[in-house]
Amino acid sequence: GGGVQFRDYKAATSTAKPRTSCAGLVALTSYELSVYSARIVPASDTLGEHCRVDVLVEPDMNIEVNLPSLWNGRLYMFGNGGYAGESFETPGRVANRAHGLKAGFVTAATDTGHSAQRDPGGSFALSRQKFIDFGFRSLHVTAETAKRLIAAYYSTPLSKSYFDGCSTGGRQALILAQRFPTDFDGIIAGSPGLDYTGGQLARLYWKQGLARNPFPAAKLSLLASRVYEQCDAKDGLKDGLIENPLQCNFNPARDLPRCEGSEDGASCFTANQIAALERLYGDATRQGKRLFPGWPVGSEIAGPNGQSGWIGQQIDTASGQSAWNGYASGFVRFILGPGTPLVNLTDADAIQQFDVNKDYDNLAFAQDVLDAKDPDLAPFRQHGGKLLMYFGWADPQLNPRMGLEYYENVMAKMGASTPEFARLFMVPGMFHCGGGIGTSTFDTATALVRWVEEGQAPAAIPAARIVSGKTVRARPLCAWPEVARYRSEERRVGKECRSRW
Repeated sequence: GGGVQFRDYKAATSTAKPRTSCAGLVALTSYELSVYSARIVPASDTLGEHCRVDVLVEPDMNIEVNLPSLWNGRLYMFGNGGYAGESFETPGRVANRAHGLKAGFVTAATDTGHSAQRDPGGSFALSRQKFIDFGFRSLHVTAETAKRLIAAYYSTPLSKSYFDGCSTGGRQALILAQRFPTDFDGIIAGSPGLDYTGGQLARLYWKQGLARNPFPAAKLSLLASRVYEQCDAKDGLKDGLIENPLQCNFNPARDLPRCEGSEDGASCFTANQIAALERLYGDATRQGKRLFPGWPVGSEIAGPNGQSGWIGQQIDTASGQSAWNGYASGFVRFILGPGTPLVNLTDADAIQQFDVNKDYDNLAFAQDVLDAKDPDLAPFRQHGGKLLMYFGWADPQLNPRMGLEYYENVMAKMGASTPEFARLFMVPGMFHCGGGIGTSTFDTATALVRWVEEGQAPAAIPAARIVSGKTVRARPLCAWPEVARYRSEERRVGKECRSRW
């Protein structure tokens, strides 16, 4: 998320050097872990020389730690996406590793205890240990392993440690703040899937509704135009962005043109299509009670690829695939399904046959392992930790209201002084962890380091939208509950953070 971690990082590079050989780190192998490779990676045009260490922790957890020959005294660990299990050589992981190493950090990452190739989708969860490793164990073990390697390799002790994650990585970030509050001094939680079980149950609820009342992809452009026509100017200026969708009060039944009778025209919506939208925008319910917040408007719009943000998420692709289908069916079959007939169903049947109103014996277990909803961050605060959260307001994969409601629960629990150690930045127009039509390029990592080490709490983070290498929009991301407002509507000169309207 943000795409440019440590871009603005200006701290002087430490001259701390190794006190032992890289190859000698294989001797750290123990009953708990196996250091199966430790080798020097020569300097290149883009990265300095560093020691790459590969570790296996039972039963199947891989960890990678990179120790630069010129170290700045700090650790940077980054998180995973989706069901994790990624190779360390996927483009996103390579980019995150490079961001940290270029700034002089030791970097660390894990596959969370399984391989996505050997255990595709959610199938790894059939192993209770791999499920726990994915949920939380791998995070603490990786942090501990990286710190052991740092202590063995350098003569200078570790100064500060940072974690950065988005999506699943955002959930991991909050797991660390809640369950392992002393592991990191600064944590970035981007677009966190923190209510994992509630979010998956809500996906099932919405997908079942869409099966009964399908919404055609062909009408997403019309829907988006109607949404933005009503909501764009709510912040005082029509500028192509919805500053806060919760201020819009969009109602499909009231605000969309209805087709006459049985007609299904290109410029109107049928009763069934409106019913589909009302279910999506409305809260998901279970046993008559609110289970999860309804989807905010804004992500219907077309992103840089010319497709609506809903394509491949709420709405299936032409081939019938979508991230929502994959995550929802994996949750049913492999997390809730073991010991039940659900595990043997196809993805489509699993989604349709699941009854969201029934309890399952292992739902409580899944909540214990996966959810990161505890608002009591007192131990993390007492450790001196700083938490920087962000969420795209137009995220079509994870509901931004989930992040906002969690932060407000933290404020209710921790009190008015919460912004002293935890802040939330909402990003208008940004899709999931990036993209969309908003200013999705920003450097949260430098802002966090300055907060932790210099006491400079970020009131605003500079952000830009970059198209073909050129900045086409710039604005600040404001610490909630402040929002960005234009200083001059006529000239549209700059933006500044002001109190929420």
